Amino acid sequence: MPRVQTVTSVAAGAVNANLIAGSVYELPDRHYWGRLALTAEAAGESRVTVQVGDKVQLEESSVSRANRIPILPDDILLDRFPCPRGKRIVIKGRNTGAGANTIFVTLDLTPA
Repeated sequence: MPRVQTVTSVAAGAVNANLIAGSVYELPDRHYWGRLALTAEAAGESRVTVQVGDKVQLEESSVSRANRIPILPDDILLDRFPCPRGKRIVIKGRNTGAGANTIFVTLDLTPA
């Protein structure tokens, strides 16, 4: 089961178009089921949107302010969503706070 883990700082008021951009799993080579766990810094207000291909899997939602790498299963935000072969996985992060904020991502992919 592949896993993608990232830690990304997002500037105040900014948007990161894809927190997993550049990962070899951004465009899956086969069909997977995804499980996404996210947390962010305690100081800010981060929000995420998840889209696979043209399907929105999670509309902009608040993220836990646990300020650490996600713990499973506590920090799962989205479970068992389809990630078809060749469809781009986009995890967009938006910082609505007044200072830079770090977003911690764990994306697990299980072969379908």
